[in-house]
Amino acid sequence: MTGTKNRQKSILMICCLLAVSMLAGCGAKPTDESSNALTESNATISASELVVAGNEIAIGVDPTVYPAADYLLNMGAGEILFKADANGVIQPYFAKDVSQLDEYTWEIKLHPNATFWSGDPADAEAVIASLMRSKALDPKANPFLQGIDFTAVDSETIQAVTETPNVDITLNLSSPQLLIHNTAEKYTYESIETADYTGMYRIVEFKPAQCMVFEKNENYWGTKPEIQRVVHEQIGDADARVIAALSGRYHVVMDIPQSAYSQFDNSEEAKIVLVPGAQTQTIYLNCEKEALNDYRVRQALGWALDREELIALGMEGLSEPVTTWLGSNPTYEKVKNAYYDSCNVEKSAQLLDDAGWILDEDGFRYKDGQQLTILLRTFRNDQALGETIQMQWKKIGVNVSVQHGDYSLITTARETGDWDASVEAWGTFGNVSALLNAQYAADGPANYGRFQDKKLAGMLDSLAQAATTEERIKIGEEISLYVAEQSPALYIAPRPQITAVSTSLEGFVPHFRQFENVVNANLRIK
Repeated sequence: MTGTKNRQKSILMICCLLAVSMLAGCGAKPTDESSNALTESNATISASELVVAGNEIAIGVDPTVYPAADYLLNMGAGEILFKADANGVIQPYFAKDVSQLDEYTWEIKLHPNATFWSGDPADAEAVIASLMRSKALDPKANPFLQGIDFTAVDSETIQAVTETPNVDITLNLSSPQLLIHNTAEKYTYESIETADYTGMYRIVEFKPAQCMVFEKNENYWGTKPEIQRVVHEQIGDADARVIAALSGRYHVVMDIPQSAYSQFDNSEEAKIVLVPGAQTQTIYLNCEKEALNDYRVRQALGWALDREELIALGMEGLSEPVTTWLGSNPTYEKVKNAYYDSCNVEKSAQLLDDAGWILDEDGFRYKDGQQLTILLRTFRNDQALGETIQMQWKKIGVNVSVQHGDYSLITTARETGDWDASVEAWGTFGNVSALLNAQYAADGPANYGRFQDKKLAGMLDSLAQAATTEERIKIGEEISLYVAEQSPALYIAPRPQITAVSTSLEGFVPHFRQFENVVNANLRIK
């Protein structure tokens, strides 16, 4: 009963906080009217203002500092040269057209009159400068631009020459991290005064960890949107996001927790849009820690995972198991459930015994007087998943503590080394060489555990030199199998994208990439 009462109190508090945000929320237009009028205007959906909420917003506006580019793209403020449609087909976006001249050379045509918000021309020279700044400053963008030289043929034409014949330029340049921005501006992380992009909306207000407000770019080079303003608010609490989605104030609420799925069954205000995301929910292991530097310990943790239970308890049954990182990519169906084809606690126990971690009377394992402990860090949405992992690893004698927080806390912990394991989902759609290098190369931006392996490095080199699609798939499968065996990271399931969309909103297009599924020029509020 106590737990129920506490939850009721929490929900009541959330409702109060949500009501306050509706009254004085970010992006509220100045008014001389009474507070009652303000209450009414903010509680009612406007046909000229799109209100979006999510687990977090960008904490800065420099697109080279993650995750600013993702959110700017999502809100229609920024653009990339090419973009995957909802079916995964790469289409020109900021680019007008593309042609392949030979196996190494591509020609990219730009729209002739495209400009940045400032009015500066977004021509070939400007676009190349943008790509080079992203390559130099953003470790997440760098892998997609390696081995490519760009030259401006004229103001509307870019020539791209690759070092190897296997690079699909359009796929590489569809990364959200390659947001086009005006490098003539001297960007500061939080200042919107220096922000200068090409999108249909301009940023006019920014409060870190609170909100971003955008207004229609009247000089936009492309099809102008009907909606005048976009307000993107951060609602960190999962229960609060559900209440917000059901309140009728918000048009789109991202990051709906899986546990709330059924609450929308009879809602007249919003409906759930569920999309299987092309991204794999991953447990990264810190291989620089002494215990986790032993592959037997890593394998023991892998065999102890009951993925069906993890999906049932931690993901509301809204996914299916994968045991390799590329397993969420349909191209790699063959290795979807390779190596860890079942949960095997007995095998886990034997591996830990072999590694010298002996089970004590207290139910935990010790070696040389040290207890086998793991600090598991998870994103806020993954609390139930983290607690289920904790329960499963405790069965094999591992003392697991779980800490939940926002993304900045996880990244800080990685920088300081204050972590043993962390849960995160990375997208698996794109150039497979760039993706796998990001995950497994010694200096890869997603090789969080700093796993280093000479054999794996050689396999990655072979993948980079592969001349055909068939060869790339074959080597990708081999890498997947080898990584599963070495277990520098453990894989659970594709993370579903769960979004609540107002019944008053027309033109919303579900997308397997989380940051490409909100703003488009065809949105209309009834």
